[in-house]
Amino acid sequence: MTEHQSPTGRLTNALRHRLPGGRVRHLAVELQHERERISQLEAELDELRRDNLRVAELLDLVESRLTP
Repeated sequence: MTEHQSPTGRLTNALRHRLPGGRVRHLAVELQHERERISQLEAELDELRRDNLRVAELLDLVESRLTP
């Protein structure tokens, strides 16, 4: 039976064979940090998209009020 392993785990194991242990640990921590940053940026992008939609809705409302 094959054990399921996360992409990070597979990458860490592959690097462990090629690099000293401390370096692998450092790279794994750096990779995790970058993934967290990506998640933050994705959340920020979602928020900006929602704000953009609100602005578009407000512009539509203003246009409808100003159009005779």
